[in-house]
Amino acid sequence: MKKLFSLFLLLFSVTLWCQEDNSLLVNKNTFSFRDGYLISRPFHSIYDTTGWLWIVGQNKLSNEYILGEQEIIIQRFDGAHFFTLKLPDTSNKKIREGHFIKKTANGLYLKLYYQAERADIFFLNTETLEIKAVKEYNDLNKNYLNSKAFTGADTNHIVLTSNEKFYSAILDNLSLRFIDSTPFTRPVAQPVLADPITMDDFTLIKLQTEKEGVLLNTEGKFIKKIAESDFETTNGINFYPTVIRTPFKVSDAFYTYVDNYKNAFKFNKEFNKFVEVPNTDGILRKNEELQFTSDFNYAFSTEIMGDYTAMELYRLKDFQKELLTKIKVKNFSEFAYNEFTKDLVVLNENTLESYSFIKGKIKTFLKNKSVRSIKKLKENKYVIATDTEGFYKIDVKENTEERIKILSDTTELNINYSRDIFNGKDNNLIIAESNNLYTLNSNYEIVQDKTIKIHSGEIVKLKDTLFTADPSGGIYKYNLKEHSYIKIAKTDTVQVKEFATDGSRLYANTIQGIFEYENGSFNIYEFENVETHDLLSINYLNDYGILLSTKFGEIYTFDTATKKLNLLYEDELNASIFGMVADDTGTLWLNTYAGIVSFDPSSEQIIRYTTKDGVYELKGNSFSTFKDEQDGSILMGSYKGLSYFKPEELVEKNLNIQPQFTSISFFNSDKGQWMINTSPDFLKKTSEIVLPSEYRRFSATISVLGQTNPQDIKYRFRLLNYESDKQWFTTFPGKELLYANLAAGTYVLQVEAYNISKQKLGERIALKIISEEVFYRTWWFALLLFLSASFTILYLFYQYKIKQELFAKNEIALNDAKTKNTMMLEIHHRIKNNLQIVSGLLGLQMAKSTNKELKAKLQDSQSRIESIAGIHNLLYNSNNQDLISVRENIEKSVAYYKKLFPINARYRLDIDGSILSIKQATPFALLLNELINNSNKHAFQETEHPEIFIKFEKRDNKYVFVYFDNGSFKKQESQKESMGMKIIEMMNKQLKGDLKIENATNFKLTLLFPTNE
Repeated sequence: MKKLFSLFLLLFSVTLWCQEDNSLLVNKNTFSFRDGYLISRPFHSIYDTTGWLWIVGQNKLSNEYILGEQEIIIQRFDGAHFFTLKLPDTSNKKIREGHFIKKTANGLYLKLYYQAERADIFFLNTETLEIKAVKEYNDLNKNYLNSKAFTGADTNHIVLTSNEKFYSAILDNLSLRFIDSTPFTRPVAQPVLADPITMDDFTLIKLQTEKEGVLLNTEGKFIKKIAESDFETTNGINFYPTVIRTPFKVSDAFYTYVDNYKNAFKFNKEFNKFVEVPNTDGILRKNEELQFTSDFNYAFSTEIMGDYTAMELYRLKDFQKELLTKIKVKNFSEFAYNEFTKDLVVLNENTLESYSFIKGKIKTFLKNKSVRSIKKLKENKYVIATDTEGFYKIDVKENTEERIKILSDTTELNINYSRDIFNGKDNNLIIAESNNLYTLNSNYEIVQDKTIKIHSGEIVKLKDTLFTADPSGGIYKYNLKEHSYIKIAKTDTVQVKEFATDGSRLYANTIQGIFEYENGSFNIYEFENVETHDLLSINYLNDYGILLSTKFGEIYTFDTATKKLNLLYEDELNASIFGMVADDTGTLWLNTYAGIVSFDPSSEQIIRYTTKDGVYELKGNSFSTFKDEQDGSILMGSYKGLSYFKPEELVEKNLNIQPQFTSISFFNSDKGQWMINTSPDFLKKTSEIVLPSEYRRFSATISVLGQTNPQDIKYRFRLLNYESDKQWFTTFPGKELLYANLAAGTYVLQVEAYNISKQKLGERIALKIISEEVFYRTWWFALLLFLSASFTILYLFYQYKIKQELFAKNEIALNDAKTKNTMMLEIHHRIKNNLQIVSGLLGLQMAKSTNKELKAKLQDSQSRIESIAGIHNLLYNSNNQDLISVRENIEKSVAYYKKLFPINARYRLDIDGSILSIKQATPFALLLNELINNSNKHAFQETEHPEIFIKFEKRDNKYVFVYFDNGSFKKQESQKESMGMKIIEMMNKQLKGDLKIENATNFKLTLLFPTNE
């Protein structure tokens, strides 16, 4: 199916190619926005010295529908890919147009015209793609109004004007060097320069609308002013020209067309003037514009023809021009060419048309006529038999073809379907049709006495015998000496397709098989590997023997010893093969149903020639393949003409073509971004790229810059690594090679270029790619990981050992602590019990005593002992033997005093969750005991509803204790000396607190002491 599709494309490729009568082939390729061409309005285009096309114009992607707001960009074109460059900073000057100025090597000048300001010039390095301003020009005084640049032998000249002068200068990279100046005859308000007229030794510079002009020499010196006397007609009339057209050269003299004069004007070097030359009106027509090649052998013209522009390519000789080809393009198009007569680029809006002009090496004769058989007459001349239109004589040198009138007496005889033509005696020709065998004399008249009736479908000559075949069956032989015509016995059922002979034996391709005849006997052979009805053509060639082709594009050699067929060639398109000849090098040339094919068995190189190579009709015809044994020329017939070529001229050799990378894109770790590298300088210096582990992908584009159409190239590529040799893959122009997610390692990208004939072009190119390993897979990371793991294990083992030691010590400490804790609990318990005993003893003493004052003192002592015992009781019943809850301590003290005193006092408590150490809890408990005891004893004798308020809270880094009651306070002189106050002050000092007592009406005590945190 793929082969049928390929054949379909091949057969219909004629729609893209055309061949003119002069054998100049034109190939056209069209590019637009979808192909990467972003310019919607091209200003100018030019080729640099390396074959890149540069285009400056408006960016289609920027404000396409807003007049005057489009971005101006530069694009480079390698024949298949477009690459975009931004213009340099123009300080917000709005660009209205741009123009390139060609430099001889590694650079171009770019001239930008602004809407308001004067134009600037920039130097564009075509190797590095850097664009720098030519400041010496851009900073010129504004008196310099206009300029035009032109290229000399190795120099970029520029001519400038002011209102009063011409100035000559030289552009040298970023510098501008003035050479000469000359004044105008009178000041000019708008001195607009015409295009320079450059000749070998001089350049003519003039203003467009004023009679001001000068001649410059090659050094840029003004040598003469142009006057009316410098232009002279054949009548001796002098005049000052308005329009001087592009000059051209004939026999070392320069000519130009001036104004509307039909004849050309010759530049007289001796007098430095132009003189009209009669009879030189054969080159330029009215309204035409001509451009010439550097050798002035070719030119193309442009002429507006209504709604299109006609472009005509000419070959020039003296003052005559020969039209080579003509194409139609849109009006107002821009043009550029790299090598004149070989390529042309036409730009119009967002369309780029690339034309390739190829000199056809295959000539076509007898177009639209079905060619059947061929015979050489004499040098460069051949006689051709057609199927239905008689015989023709062609001259391959003069490119002429002439119909032959075959006369029988005075009547023209139409002879068609002649299968072969033979040479007879006395320059006679022997031809045959289906029923008759004719002999023609040198005037193509039938020799009547040599005409015989025959049965002829096919015919062949073996020595002095003609063998013919009846299409319905039977083989006959006619002896040219004896004039006898007989049937070969037992051949009634043999139906011959085509004859062949090796000079001694007769062979035929028949429906029954291969027919072999010698000395009156014959055999017919059938084969296991080929069906006989598939055999198509047979021929004998010295280097190959008997060859047979099939309708499926196979060629077999017939082994006369084993009587077997051996496969020699298989057509990749399975196109039927109608004829086979070998050139002087042994290369086979095949007339197929899909063009002409050459096959070299020694190298296995196969080249197919089709319409783009000059083959007018792809479908070959049987019995019409012929080799001229004298000069090696080959003629091949088809249903629509005859192709003529010389094999040594057809095969292209030593093409100056080399594939090259035109872009390499990858992530640049140094710059931290994806980079598309297109500068020739980078591409030439780069043979290796490194892909960081986090961006292991890259892409590349390839093109050829040389003597070929890039669109006719196909590439094969492969990515190799140290593990295996991978197979080749095929890609086509305009495609990008992209590789992503590469495994770590070293690779080599190899690319080869081949033309449509499968010829390898130039040398193989290669790019080394190093794909870095992810850091955790690198050897240094593995070593670091091993060392880290080892250190960690050692550290953990060390820590484990330390922890084991600490655990042992901790166990000992815990056991000690438990022992001490148990001992402390026991101590607290015993202290509490002892204090309770003391309290009980005091209680007994107090019960026995009758002295009230003693009882009171014993009661005070008992309450103080109970306070201390309460502290130890709390410690004994808590989980922490060092800390006491203030709330719990106060609540238990209040409960104790409620039972102790008969006064039904109300206690208001406002206590937070503060915790006191035993060092603070004991003095605080004694202090509280004294306060509650004092209130109950002395404050409420006259109070109906006694209340005691107790507040305790933590505020910042201090504890705040507030105590007051609503009892009646009576100051006593001996208060400070009382035992209770002494205890309060002592406890305050022990707590390191700040004590404040307010006792105007009620008693209020405020104590602030530190938290000891």
